[in-house]
Amino acid sequence: MNTPTRYHPLLVALHWLTVILLLGAGFLSEAGGNSPVTPHMIIGALLAIVMITRLIVRFTTKRPASANTGNKALNKLGELIHIGLYFFTFYILTLGGLIAVKRNLIGYLLGNGEAIRVDRLIGALHHFGWLAIMGLLLLHIGGAIYHQIILKDNLLSRMGFKKS
Repeated sequence: MNTPTRYHPLLVALHWLTVILLLGAGFLSEAGGNSPVTPHMIIGALLAIVMITRLIVRFTTKRPASANTGNKALNKLGELIHIGLYFFTFYILTLGGLIAVKRNLIGYLLGNGEAIRVDRLIGALHHFGWLAIMGLLLLHIGGAIYHQIILKDNLLSRMGFKKS
């Protein structure tokens, strides 16, 4: 079996769509989140679908070997950052879904009741997940830049649409 040098095009598309949706949902959120249905919530629901699809594609397609920096500690850090990005994305999606259920948003959308306020703890935990993702995203981007500019290993070509 040959190991590919790049990710499957569908996985690449889902990666970049995840970035767009995640940033869109985060920057369209509102303090307190008390309006019934917002673009933030709609994008969050789309992101959940994309992430589930992404996991399925990730585990059913061949992927390139893990990136190698030549340093075991940096390689492990890169692995942990990727795991953290997946973990915290599902963490905020789960908490966002819990907020929607607790606020009766499905009932509200179906015309069966009003949206209700929810305690701020879940919202604060949801926001913490966003902050964690932003920190991990900065590390992820830093790692990509390190590979591209310092190591000059053309790592970014693995996540592009153009064949190398």
